[in-house]
Amino acid sequence: MSAPVPPSSRRPALAALASASMACAFAFATYHVATPSDATARAKTPEIMPLKDVKPGMKGHAVTVFSGTTSDRFEIEIVDVVPDFTPGSAAILFRALDPRLQHSGVVGGMSGSPIYIGDKMVGALAYGWRFNKDPLGGITPIEKMLEVGELPHRPEVQPVALGRELRSGGRADSMLQLGTSPLPARRPMDRGATGAVGMTPLGVPMSLGGFGPRTTLHLSEQLGFTPVAGGSGGGETATADTRKHFQPGDSVSVVLIGGDNAAAPNGTVTWVGGRDRERVLAFGHPLYGAGPSNLPIADAKVHTIINSVDRSMKLASPRTIQGTLIQDRQPAISLRTDVVAPTIPVTTTIRGAEEGFETRTYESVVAVDPALTPTLIASLLMGGLEEAAGDQVELTTTLRHQVTLETSRGVRTLSLEDELGFPSGIVPAPFYRSTAMQVIAKTIDNRFERGRVIAVKQEAIVNYGVKVRRVAEIRLAAGDLRPGDLARLDIRLVHDRQPDAWVHLDVRIPDDVAGERVNIHVAGGLSVAPQPQLIGDVDDLIDNLTATYPARALIASVFSPQEGLATTQGVLEDLPPSLLESLDPLSNSNRALRVKRAAHRVIQTPNLVYGEQSLTVEIGRRRISE
Repeated sequence: MSAPVPPSSRRPALAALASASMACAFAFATYHVATPSDATARAKTPEIMPLKDVKPGMKGHAVTVFSGTTSDRFEIEIVDVVPDFTPGSAAILFRALDPRLQHSGVVGGMSGSPIYIGDKMVGALAYGWRFNKDPLGGITPIEKMLEVGELPHRPEVQPVALGRELRSGGRADSMLQLGTSPLPARRPMDRGATGAVGMTPLGVPMSLGGFGPRTTLHLSEQLGFTPVAGGSGGGETATADTRKHFQPGDSVSVVLIGGDNAAAPNGTVTWVGGRDRERVLAFGHPLYGAGPSNLPIADAKVHTIINSVDRSMKLASPRTIQGTLIQDRQPAISLRTDVVAPTIPVTTTIRGAEEGFETRTYESVVAVDPALTPTLIASLLMGGLEEAAGDQVELTTTLRHQVTLETSRGVRTLSLEDELGFPSGIVPAPFYRSTAMQVIAKTIDNRFERGRVIAVKQEAIVNYGVKVRRVAEIRLAAGDLRPGDLARLDIRLVHDRQPDAWVHLDVRIPDDVAGERVNIHVAGGLSVAPQPQLIGDVDDLIDNLTATYPARALIASVFSPQEGLATTQGVLEDLPPSLLESLDPLSNSNRALRVKRAAHRVIQTPNLVYGEQSLTVEIGRRRISE
């Protein structure tokens, strides 16, 4: 997930639009030639109160949904104006006078609630304090929000995932033991932290439906929102009968997952405008601050308000997809109801190998976003397994995916399979590293082109009693090795609650390493990938990602130094010394890059195997032929 864009970096673009946007707003309200639809829109678009006219002591009201889908109002009083609360923008302090908020305080999910003085809109409720004893909050001025409303829909410009790329070079480095230290995965803002001091954005509570507690916790950590157990929904696009004509104060959700499962941050609509009232502003602060966005939005139902001494939250559920979040900026999010955001249909099936295990199937849709989509799809598997196989025992899962995708080469459907082992119950991390999730991630976020994931069908089969062993030690049975010899390896596989097992494996020493030191490497099929090929486009990249070893296998490899070059494009083999030197100008100080697989063997095992071990061996002179 991308970090919020600094407001200062956007100020020139927004400032350039400010005068135009205000002129358009006033011209729309006063000078535009009326048509029936324009007259209706003009009548419902309120006049705004400029920030300079807002004074302490003024009284007004806010509009929000307390329960259901119908908005209600509550009275407020202006306390003061805080200049430059964010770069280039003030915050207006207010105190709520309604008895309901005397108990709850300012509520998460009210972000975006429009605030009026008389019949003029001042801005959106957007800020508050944690553990506050009084219902005191902050308002984002409507002028700053209207600037965001004038920004265009730019689906071709989307955020990118900033975590480590799953390119063939990274896999080659890992496979060849080049000692890489990947950067930690990008983390979102912690919107649930309680240590913040002072006035902060209210944040948006994320309604989660159809997920267990472990998946809920993991999703909230990954996505950066405070989770609130809600209901499912948001899986269908509105029809003529279910079309919502948003009004200021309505509840609105951003649909990250919809359908039988749901993950939907929820807030409130501030302003509605446009020729057909298709333009909507909400929240009064960013969702992620990602800039141009393309996420589906839905109308929502508020079930109740959960009062808390920390921060009270609305409990809401998404209903029907109504449009698209097109801009995610510091003062507001901008929505369009005449734009349809892409989603990926995902079918998730959980099966058990044992008799009597009930098969479960979930139909969902997932938002398309380079930083979010793989996490969202993997969470559907995790959530289904948590419900169906929450046992804290040793088990394995076989994951089968059918991923239909489209690149410039055309449409293709990949059938992928992974087998994962869990010593004491399901944990999330392996699902997010599965082959299918890597393919999905790199299809929509790579350096070649933006591919399209059309549909995903995923299935998990649960098995009990299958042991998972770790490669703990390798020994060389005979130390005197010459070129062409078979090196007999004794491999110790361990299990926490079972006796150690020894496996014997022979691998041949290459003929051309006389007098050299070679590295013998043994790994389980869960821990190593085949040697990648050179890549020229996204399809080559996907082919590299889908080349995997069986989980129930041991892979033995012999590496001889200075015979090839590991690059971000793959491993270049059999290079002449002069070419090798020109391609590797740092070879004198970074010789670890100059490697080549010289021998290789795979054997099947009855257990899943992970872990890896290696040793370095001196190879003697070639034996004299008899």
